[in-house]
Amino acid sequence: MTPLRLSLPAPATGRVAALDELKGVAIILVVLYHAGGVLGWNNAFHGELGVDIFVILSGMGLALGAANLGTWRYLCRRFWRIYPAYWAALALFLAADACLRGTTFAASDIALHILGIHGWFGDAYAMGINDSFWYITLIVSLYLVYLPLRGLLGRPDRLLLAGALISFILAVVHLRANRPVGFAHLSLRLPGFFVGILAGRLMKEGHLEINLSGALGAALLVVFYAPFTQGFLFSPVWVACALMAAYAFLVRPVLPAAALGTLRYLGDRSLEIFLIHQPLIREYNVYVLQRYLPHVALTPWTLTAGMAAGLALALALSTGLHGLLGRLPYAGRAGGAPAPGAR
Repeated sequence: MTPLRLSLPAPATGRVAALDELKGVAIILVVLYHAGGVLGWNNAFHGELGVDIFVILSGMGLALGAANLGTWRYLCRRFWRIYPAYWAALALFLAADACLRGTTFAASDIALHILGIHGWFGDAYAMGINDSFWYITLIVSLYLVYLPLRGLLGRPDRLLLAGALISFILAVVHLRANRPVGFAHLSLRLPGFFVGILAGRLMKEGHLEINLSGALGAALLVVFYAPFTQGFLFSPVWVACALMAAYAFLVRPVLPAAALGTLRYLGDRSLEIFLIHQPLIREYNVYVLQRYLPHVALTPWTLTAGMAAGLALALALSTGLHGLLGRLPYAGRAGGAPAPGAR
């Protein structure tokens, strides 16, 4: 049977500006989602789809830049891409929580967080120190999953089947174990990673052939029908893909250069912003208002003002940390500081 063939006018070369801009779009969506949670907004906007965009971009980035790396260099680059920024944020909030709020955490909780695998051990650990740190477990898991699956890049149908099976099994495990955080945050987003890998492969080669095989049919059955029978759908993935396409084909062509530059700036610092901003606009927003402005009532206006200050501080800290990490030498370095979905 003739394979399904997708093609582009030309392969992507160098750093793709649109992907950096999409990271900027994604972090704006995430920040708006968290801001809405502070103010009690109806989540009609669903800014959490920004995380799904990050997951898709992670798959694209790996297919574009890591397919031919040896195992050691691959692991080094992935480590330096994530852990220095994460450990800096982890140390910041552990110290701030202890000194300012008198909050301490169990040694086991801290140890699992240092390793970045806390999300594997249940919802209490996943959300234990900072509600945003579960993302590290997600991205580390994706990086580890990619390593043994690189050999399937030449057989997209089999890659999709492997991704569908991994996604479905983990989703069912979390669902049956009554772990809503693991189910929603770690499991439902997994298919987007494999979609991103194929998209990245298409961009890198300029063409992609998918065999219309039994493996492809099984993949579609597992990723669409099987979840439906268990009472869930992998719907955020496809909505995120639609948002990315809308940006690329509808929004990006009409944005001024200043807006594109701003999105790239935010995208380059998106990991640091992701890790730092949420406590500053939520817990520490309330803490500062109650501690230093006790006569000021907690209203939507005062919380919004506090969030503006918290976001400004988060951006300043993220920019400083990003710049510092960008100057650190490391084995396997290929330029650029960490960011979600970066190569």
